[in-house]
Amino acid sequence: MFYDRRSKKLRILYFVIGGIIILGFSLSIWHTQENQRALTKRFINSNTPTLFVHGWSGTLRSEKEIVTSTEISGAATRRMIIRVRSNGRISVTGTIKPWMRNPIIMVRMDNNRAGEVQYAHWLKKVTKLLKKKYHVNQLNFVGHSMGAYAVIYYNLLNGNQKDLPRVNKICVIAGPYDGIMNNHKSNQPTSGPLMQLWDDMPNQNKILPTGKPKIIHPEYRMLYRLRKNFPHQARVLNIYGNLGNGSNSDGVVTNASALSLGYILRDHVSFYQTFQAFGAKAQHSELHNNNLAVNKILTEFLWAKNYKDGSASELDQ
Repeated sequence: MFYDRRSKKLRILYFVIGGIIILGFSLSIWHTQENQRALTKRFINSNTPTLFVHGWSGTLRSEKEIVTSTEISGAATRRMIIRVRSNGRISVTGTIKPWMRNPIIMVRMDNNRAGEVQYAHWLKKVTKLLKKKYHVNQLNFVGHSMGAYAVIYYNLLNGNQKDLPRVNKICVIAGPYDGIMNNHKSNQPTSGPLMQLWDDMPNQNKILPTGKPKIIHPEYRMLYRLRKNFPHQARVLNIYGNLGNGSNSDGVVTNASALSLGYILRDHVSFYQTFQAFGAKAQHSELHNNNLAVNKILTEFLWAKNYKDGSASELDQ
């Protein structure tokens, strides 16, 4: 009798525990499905990869914060790392498949002081590989600083070549299209042609009412001459920083230099928009280092279903 009662209580206990476990699993599945439904409503489901390109002296760590932010939001997932060695040889970690949703590709240049022209040539090798081996037919680009210049120059050089993926969206951050401030930093080149790129000063240049920069440096002229070759279908978001200290710059790139891109691309792309980050977090390197405003506008521009053309101006800091 005693054993029967004990056995009955154990069966009830097991039943209750089992029910709790099943309920927990059910709630977990329901919660996951609800989150997935919310993400589906908010973000597009595209297999177009987004290529992240770092700048001068940059590494994969330079891209880490902003890539992690997009992953936390649920918008995209890093899937591949492409390493370009100093001799131009490419090695790949990870893969890209057609079923992947909003995949991210991070690019690492071993020679991270090769300059924007060399970066652009290496990008062509990278994109050609993506087209031939991984059947990537469309690409988004994100570039910071000299990586931003390289992304623009790459697209001006190559346009819509059939052996390369077609560009879809481009987000450039702190691009030095018409000069870099000469801050006499230790990482600036002291000889060779790259030294001439550090040719700007705060408030020396300005954007005229026509949109044209008052001072045109050689590196800007090179871009402008190719303007008609830019892929007309591209949608471009140009992010720049203003420290608010009177320099009208992010401490490295003046606002005039960053905004000079508009004169090159006007009438040559389907969409062009600017976004100003303002204050201490608008410093050149901080723009892609856990800058909440930049992370938000970049993520929405690239992947939000309901991105509005006025979103950037509404989010000015």
